[in-house]
Amino acid sequence: MSDESMPASPRSLRAMPTLPLWLTGIFLLAITTVTGLILLENYKSSLAAGEARAISSAHVVAAHVEWMMEASNQALRRIDSALGDDPIASPENALANIAEAVGDLPSGFEYSVFDANGLQRLSSIPNAAPLNHGDRGYFQRLRDGEPMTVSRLFEDERTSKPAFMIARRITRNAQFVGVATIAIPNETMDRFWASMGLGPHSTVSAVRDDGWLVARRPVSAKAVDLSTTEWYPMTRTAQSGVYHSPVSPIDGYSRIVGFWKVNGWPLISLTAIERQEVLDQFWNNVWSDALFAVPLMFVLVLASFWITRLLYRYAARNEELEQALERNRFLLREIHHRVKNNLQAVLALVRLQPLPPEARSDMSRRVGAMIAVHEQIYQNDQFERVDVAAYAEKLIKDVASAYDTPVKLDLDLQAVTVDREQALPLGMIINEVVSNAFKYAFAGRNAGTLTVSLQEQGDEFSLSIRDDGPGLVVETERRVGMGSKLIGSFVKQLHGTHTLRNENGAVFEMTAPVSMS
Repeated sequence: MSDESMPASPRSLRAMPTLPLWLTGIFLLAITTVTGLILLENYKSSLAAGEARAISSAHVVAAHVEWMMEASNQALRRIDSALGDDPIASPENALANIAEAVGDLPSGFEYSVFDANGLQRLSSIPNAAPLNHGDRGYFQRLRDGEPMTVSRLFEDERTSKPAFMIARRITRNAQFVGVATIAIPNETMDRFWASMGLGPHSTVSAVRDDGWLVARRPVSAKAVDLSTTEWYPMTRTAQSGVYHSPVSPIDGYSRIVGFWKVNGWPLISLTAIERQEVLDQFWNNVWSDALFAVPLMFVLVLASFWITRLLYRYAARNEELEQALERNRFLLREIHHRVKNNLQAVLALVRLQPLPPEARSDMSRRVGAMIAVHEQIYQNDQFERVDVAAYAEKLIKDVASAYDTPVKLDLDLQAVTVDREQALPLGMIINEVVSNAFKYAFAGRNAGTLTVSLQEQGDEFSLSIRDDGPGLVVETERRVGMGSKLIGSFVKQLHGTHTLRNENGAVFEMTAPVSMS
């Protein structure tokens, strides 16, 4: 018996469920991670879409405000022109001229003319009690030299509704003589807001360049200074932008604020979309996807447990097959080991027999070649295919070591594998040809070169053994002896062909298929 023992099972069956459970956990973790990443990406996409909508809506509001300001400016210029040299000399005639010059203003727009003291002299509202705006901030700025200004949000004295005012300085002969104004109701912003289809808690606003609120939908209860907000500094350097406001200073809502500067006017348009309105669509998509994903997840979990059971059974079956395979390998190793030992016993008996030295040497080398095949198989667990290169190198060096001739070995052995049944005939061929070279080509010489080449060419391999001796002698008895007969028999067994020729020495060449199947 070999000193090897039957191998134990490489793993315990009780540990086998660990792998399926790990795979199930990794699978569920992967699904959860991918789902989380998709939700995060959709969340970011929803916010990005809200930002884009806020900026584009602010641009639309800016265009409306610009048109409104330009139209009002033209109307104020015509009022200035219609007043003539003396704005208050003939009120009745002047009022008629102004009405004709201004034409039809949008609903709710009111124009007025104030003298240099701030007293209202002319108004589009008939029989209205005169107002005095001498203490108003906008009036004082015009009196101090500003050519035109926009008031902040205020409550109209007559209608008690919020409005803002566009006012123009009137001069005659470089002297300040009064102010022409157009009051625009805050309701104008309602039309802008309605045309854009924003949510109920979204807002549109116009803000003066210094931060004061001019108009807003929904209306603010009072004028608000927005210059202290975090988005306001952005308007100092950028034409447009977006900001996420956690709390509105007016009504406390969280909104995505887009701003756009009004071209040619000291105004900034704002569109603020409530953050929850932006995310409502995201959450609607999440819930609708969940109606599909949760049952699917449940099915996947059940499937994973079912697959776990299948994997357990598969692993158990593989374990049984692996144990059977290992037992077979062990038995094959034991068989080849015993064959090797038996051949070594035969080799020892041959050496003890009273045979001629040359015959004993030839017999020993041939038995040694057989031993080398079995040793190569059981040491490398190569039971189906055998690596010829390592096997051939060992055979050649073993033969060379048996002779005292200093021969140079030039070995070019490619990694070629052949069927197990081919290994022994091929080894015997190499043994016979190399032995003949040492006996006949290098006999009585102080040096020589033996060249051996093994190459794989598609489905075939080629073997070439060349010496630099005197070459083959025609009809020499030795060359047609037992060795040559064995070579021919083994080549035929390999289903190959071979040639022997002289070319600066004897050359043996053969080709054979790499597989017998």
